[in-house]
Amino acid sequence: MSRFILRYLGIFVLCLFSQISYAVIVEKINAQCSVYIDSITTVKTSSETVLPQQGWEAVNLPDQWKKRWHNYNGGAWYKIEWNWSCKNNAKLAEPIAFFLDYINSAGAVYLNGDLIWKNQNLKEPLSKNWNVPNYWILPRAGLNAEENEILIYVRGNAFQSPGLGGIAFNDVQTIYEMHQSTIWERRTLFQINIILSITFGVICLVIWLLRPKETAFGWFALSSLLWVLFISNVLTTETYPFPTGLMAAQFNLMFFVLYIISFCIYLLRFIQKYLGKIESFVFVVTAFAILAIFITPVEHVYFVFSLIFVAYIGIFLLTSAYICYQAICSRRIDYIFLSICLVGIVFFALFDLFLLSTYIGKGARPLSPYTAPIITFFVVVILGTRLARNIKKVEAFNAQLEEKIQQVSEDLSSSLNEKHQLELENVKLQERIHLSHDLHDGLGASLVRSMILVDQSKHAISNKQFLSMLKLLRDDLRQIIDSGAAADNKIPVSPVLWVAPVRHRFSQLMDELDIDSKWSVPREWQAIPTALQCLTMIRVLEESLTNVLKHSQATKVKISMVYLTEKQFVLSIEDNGVGFDSDCVIQQGLSIGMRSMKTRLERIGADFILSSKPGCTLIQAIVQLK
Repeated sequence: MSRFILRYLGIFVLCLFSQISYAVIVEKINAQCSVYIDSITTVKTSSETVLPQQGWEAVNLPDQWKKRWHNYNGGAWYKIEWNWSCKNNAKLAEPIAFFLDYINSAGAVYLNGDLIWKNQNLKEPLSKNWNVPNYWILPRAGLNAEENEILIYVRGNAFQSPGLGGIAFNDVQTIYEMHQSTIWERRTLFQINIILSITFGVICLVIWLLRPKETAFGWFALSSLLWVLFISNVLTTETYPFPTGLMAAQFNLMFFVLYIISFCIYLLRFIQKYLGKIESFVFVVTAFAILAIFITPVEHVYFVFSLIFVAYIGIFLLTSAYICYQAICSRRIDYIFLSICLVGIVFFALFDLFLLSTYIGKGARPLSPYTAPIITFFVVVILGTRLARNIKKVEAFNAQLEEKIQQVSEDLSSSLNEKHQLELENVKLQERIHLSHDLHDGLGASLVRSMILVDQSKHAISNKQFLSMLKLLRDDLRQIIDSGAAADNKIPVSPVLWVAPVRHRFSQLMDELDIDSKWSVPREWQAIPTALQCLTMIRVLEESLTNVLKHSQATKVKISMVYLTEKQFVLSIEDNGVGFDSDCVIQQGLSIGMRSMKTRLERIGADFILSSKPGCTLIQAIVQLK
């Protein structure tokens, strides 16, 4: 009895599982007609031309064969057996449309043994059809009255989670709308994202090139470029320019890793943080991670790629948490706004990862395609707001600086006016001093000569001689008046002609006073002095000779001019008179003539040397020539 019960219980369980495994799926075409999916099975295959007769397994779509065939790289057949019928003997008035969510990675579709579509490459480098939904219109003439069969060949690699997506039968309009909605979510939104990323990236790159100190803009531009390279994998349907699907996946993961790092650095720079040691450590780890991406054996690629992907998601989450912490501590509006964006990114990314890993129904839609462009826009708005605030600060600083400059300009103008008045007064004073020196050295010397001549004369001076003396005084006065234009006077042709007038005037007096004079000057200029230098040296010579006549009681005078170098000469006046205390004269300023000579020589940059003792007084003027 117990055996009988167990036997029938076993038969009941087998029938129950049989009904569950082969439950019919109904897809309505319209109010009268429906499609009945009898079974969906799959089997490994060695070629797209080989259809195995045995080994078929029932599956539910969407399907990933890595759960069933571990580390399997190759091809598989999916068989969909279905039929259609209409109630009340109604006719099928419109064609049936068949929708296929995706094929991972490449494949071909057959209807009742006839090929209706295939990817470009079913061998490496494989085409990519996981990101492209497809639909086909199945005309009434191509369908069997009872059983129909759709065969789908799928070729993929284990590391890409190969398999087949969901399917649907319906009328053409409904399937078309489903296809367009999926295209919008999977491709159009990502195209918009790429366009926005490129646009914002270029803008930030230009800002960074113009202002290299704004490193946040540079890192954002780099992250935008890497993001474009990463999500372009969503839009491309071939692996070109990569020779294999594995290499394309390796580069795509590398772009993702570098994007995460550059975006995290951008976040840190935005809040003006520089974590030197931590950043250096992460860079080193990233270098090893990229190396691991390219050297990992193909049988371990799925595990290693998943580990690296999760690890860098973790780095992004840690960085986001740090940004939120800093925003809470600082309470800055831009930091808080950035933290809100990061929380949104994290929430939507985790939600989409949950969808990707669990397939929670047909109605669930990924959120990242919708949120990524919006969040990218807001991130750029945050950057732009900061830049605008910095520009306002600069403008305010410039306004304050302009006010300060205006104030300083006014103060400087006032100071310059005061300085100008002082200079005018100084010029007047200098002109008076120069005039007094010229009167003393020029007209005074002539007066002294005349007085000595009258005093030493043994006979009465004739009117003619007296008139001659007055004419000399007049000429000296005229020379003083014209000395203001000395720079424009003509330079004597030679030193002999330069010293001749003074020699003529003083030689007669020296002869009458029994003073032996010797004159030694070069015949030609080695380097020509300026007119001002010539006039100054003449004044020094006249004053020196006048002092000799008035005070020295000398019997011998030697006047010489010697070139020490090609660009330097010295004028010397030496006598054997009684001498004087030269230090006292210079320090106490007891001699107007000595002070006048020294001032004149300093004006032309010449050196004045004075030495005196009983029996020898020497005056030297050393002149530098250009």
